[in-house]
Amino acid sequence: MWGTAALLRSPGREIHVFTLLGMPAPPSGADILLDEHARAEYATRLAELERDSAEADATGDEGRSERANAERDALVHELGAATGLGGRQRRLGDQTERARKTVGARIRDALARISRVHPLLAGHLRLTLRTGTTCAYVPPDERRWQV
Repeated sequence: MWGTAALLRSPGREIHVFTLLGMPAPPSGADILLDEHARAEYATRLAELERDSAEADATGDEGRSERANAERDALVHELGAATGLGGRQRRLGDQTERARKTVGARIRDALARISRVHPLLAGHLRLTLRTGTTCAYVPPDERRWQV
């Protein structure tokens, strides 16, 4: 419970995932997964697929509609994988992204173990622990823990 304990010791304070992992911050500068040109191309193709699907639905062409919807769903999935919360750009080989996923997984694992012996505490922590690039324990009151 390394990360969870650090968060409980500092309620309300945002702690970067590198700090929780005991890592120095790596240099930034990795290339983004989708540049603005690629995003514009995706948007154009999605609009085309929406029109194609609407036309196919209007003419009763189920096969064409299904193909357009399947491609649209695949593009939306890819866009989701290339962007973070709030539409932020993700980067290739981004160590921050890997650290964020590692910390999130470790916290979820710790909460699962806590849940087996103290479900009420695990429920409280699920509601009050915030994860992301920075993580925080944000209780609804001035709760303090001895860890």
